[in-house]
Amino acid sequence: MGALSIKDLIKKLLHVDDTPERTALAYSIGIFLGFSPFLGVHTLVGLAIAFLFGLNRPAILLGVWTNSPWWIVPFYMVATRVGMWVTGFWIDWATLKQIFQSGVDQGFMSSNFWSCVVSQRGLFLSFGIGSLILCTLLSLVAYPLSLRWIKFYRMSRKQQVAGEKRSNSPLVP
Repeated sequence: MGALSIKDLIKKLLHVDDTPERTALAYSIGIFLGFSPFLGVHTLVGLAIAFLFGLNRPAILLGVWTNSPWWIVPFYMVATRVGMWVTGFWIDWATLKQIFQSGVDQGFMSSNFWSCVVSQRGLFLSFGIGSLILCTLLSLVAYPLSLRWIKFYRMSRKQQVAGEKRSNSPLVP
C-alpha cells in the first residue's frame, strides 16, 4: 500500500469524510461542551472527546466555538436564572449587581469574580444546573438541524459536481 498524500492524511486525521450522522453528532457534542458550565476547558475537552471517539474534529470545534464572547454573558445569565428557578434559590439584586460588577471590572475569568460567585453556593449551583439544562437542550436541537443542513449541502454539492462533469465532457456524435 502506498504512502498517504498530505491531503489524504489531513482528511483522515480530521475525519471530514464521516457520515452526515457522525458529523452532526460531533457538532452537537461541541454545542453541548461549548455551552456547558465548564468554562476554560471547552476546547481541550472537545478535542479529547473527538480523538477518543474518532469524531470529526472541525465539527466538534465549530460546535464548541459557537459560544462566542458575544453570547457568553447573556447565555450564562439566562442559564443561571433557569437554574435559580429549578433550585428555588433567589438572591437579592444588590448582591447580584455587586458580583456582576466585579466581573465587568476585573473580568469574568478573574479569581475575584469566581470567589464572589462561589461564596454564593446557591448561585453557583444554579449556574451549573441551568447551564447543563440549556446546553443539553441546545445540543438536542443542534443535531437534527445540522444533520439536515449537512445532507442538503452534500446533495447540492454532488449535483454541482455532476453538472460540471456533464458540461466538461466532450460531445460524442
